Amino acid sequence: MNKKSVITIGTFDGVHKGHKLLIEKTLSDAKKGGLKSVAIVLEKPVRNVSGLLSLYDEKIDELYLCGVDEIIVIPVPSDILSVEPDEFFDGFLVKILNVKQIVCGQDFAFGKNRKGNTCWLKNKAKTRGVKVDVLKPLKFYSKQVSSSHIRSLIEKGDIENAGKFLGRNYSFYGMPFKDRGIGVKLGFPTVNLKTDKSKLIPKGIFISLISQNGKIYPSVTSIGTRPTFKEKSVLIPETHILDFKGVWKKSKTKVTLLKKIRNEKKFRNIEELKKQISKDVIKVRKYFRLII
Repeated sequence: MNKKSVITIGTFDGVHKGHKLLIEKTLSDAKKGGLKSVAIVLEKPVRNVSGLLSLYDEKIDELYLCGVDEIIVIPVPSDILSVEPDEFFDGFLVKILNVKQIVCGQDFAFGKNRKGNTCWLKNKAKTRGVKVDVLKPLKFYSKQVSSSHIRSLIEKGDIENAGKFLGRNYSFYGMPFKDRGIGVKLGFPTVNLKTDKSKLIPKGIFISLISQNGKIYPSVTSIGTRPTFKEKSVLIPETHILDFKGVWKKSKTKVTLLKKIRNEKKFRNIEELKKQISKDVIKVRKYFRLII
């Protein structure tokens, strides 16, 4: 890479508002200086988390939408993550990326045992003529915008606030599969999805949008273990599409969660369950103003 670069480094799980602040600063300064904007992205969190806010493909797509010139992905685990900070800085950032400026957050650290924190980075950068901008954490409703906080909101089912911190509604993808046809028997046919096990998906009944091949439909999504039918413990997203006629294609499907209606519960019988689903559908219709 001959052209000098402005880089930002991180895991970027969820590519939330805090991440976008770093990226916007990177893009702005790169443009001002006629430099290349580069995002160095960890494939996934180094530490174990309850679930990913964004799978690899989702994260890369979102970063490209932000407008960076180049994305460099570091696999996890990777030898480069365990090298000494000096080697990472001199051998990778300076020699390979020709770095002119680094944009990072206050909790940034890299290299073996995370020795390369912001204090170390500033001192090291001075010796190489590299500028370092450490941005203060972005706060929203007095809470710091972070992937861990967003995960906790999603796990609680607080989809609306999670969306505010993300800067967009939370969504997931899956492939449709044919199941036992319980929804059809209840009078509310559903699209059942197989999702990536590493993706964080909340339990509950949600107002949602379901989309495929550019077409978007209002819907209600149930994510749970079907306790009324004594099913297994695997979470299954099931989406009932309002006023949909036809056959849902077996291709990649996106579900966007808008608002939680209630928790999943076990009903005494199927009739009670049907009555509750009818109430849920009415709430969804009111939300979308689709009362007929």
